[in-house]
Amino acid sequence: MKRYASQGEFHFPKDGIMLTYAAGERVGDDLKIKVKFNATFNRTLTLDGQPLEEYHPGYYRCDYVLKDYKTTLTVKDENSGEEWSTDVYFLKKAYKKYRISLDDNIWFLQNLTENKDVYKSMFEDPYLALLKSVHDKFQTKFHINIYYETPRHGGFNLSQMTDKFKNEFKENSHWMRLSFHANADYPPRPYWYASYEQAHFEMERVHKEILRFAGEEAFAKTVTTIHCGDCSVEAAKAFRDLGVKAFVASYRWDSDSDLDIRMYCDGEQCMLINKYGFYYDKEFDIIHFSYYYPVQHTEPEFYDEGLKNKAEAMPKYPYREFCLHEQYFYPEFHLYQNNYYEKLCTIASLCQRDGYEPIFADELFEFDSH
Repeated sequence: MKRYASQGEFHFPKDGIMLTYAAGERVGDDLKIKVKFNATFNRTLTLDGQPLEEYHPGYYRCDYVLKDYKTTLTVKDENSGEEWSTDVYFLKKAYKKYRISLDDNIWFLQNLTENKDVYKSMFEDPYLALLKSVHDKFQTKFHINIYYETPRHGGFNLSQMTDKFKNEFKENSHWMRLSFHANADYPPRPYWYASYEQAHFEMERVHKEILRFAGEEAFAKTVTTIHCGDCSVEAAKAFRDLGVKAFVASYRWDSDSDLDIRMYCDGEQCMLINKYGFYYDKEFDIIHFSYYYPVQHTEPEFYDEGLKNKAEAMPKYPYREFCLHEQYFYPEFHLYQNNYYEKLCTIASLCQRDGYEPIFADELFEFDSH
């Protein structure tokens, strides 16, 4: 954050951060945090009328109890009348919750269509059968991000998707929902420099098809993952105009791999996301939240240790967001993982052991979209 001649700024909480019970002390259903403010020294400062203690020259603090989803904190210099404000958000439902999102999906939809005259239930599809078995055992909820088209088996797109299983999608929407991911698997990073018009057209087309073949109940309208986790500001505006309020990504900025994965966010925003996990961008009315642990490219025997290390590295982010990709389930795919089922079960089992409950992101953010 640039430092201007305002002679004061919030050190904690920063504007737009979203906190859980891990950020302070739980008081009933509320959260008590230690507000910290930096300013020139020997000031008489108050926070909403409460005196701030100058515990070190230029460093001020006091306790504050958050009760609501959004709170505007205002520090005032009682002598000069100067004021500074910041908005902080309190996610009461994010503490010790987890979610599994599945990217790059379309092959199971193609298979359902190819077998519409054979399958009596959509759970005769092997991929969906696996997901249901994990849900039945652990009550896990799955968020499935889908493509519009694929060249596989001579080509398939969502306009060809059968609506035979629409009722089943609706009946199982309490644990399985669908959202937009991209037009197709290629090109990679399709929205990196995409125009508003391209992004709007491609997302809207998928949204219409989901409603047609799966119904509104199974449509995860408000939250998704954009293919490769990156997009232009113009694309983000298009997605927001179509009802998407929150995105998950890695939020890697200026990484040694030369591959940033950060949606449209800048370095400061990525820093806040990588510390607190959640961040609200007021300019675009968009929430960003971070992946928790890379289960896809890690073997299950290392998950427990990895989760413990992550908890130490991000103690203020007691929410677990996991991701796998559909293609890794299929032996025909060059990156096939024959322990796909084991990975999902291990994730769910460890979360259950640690007291984490499954949740959809629209429930987490209380979007009330269903």
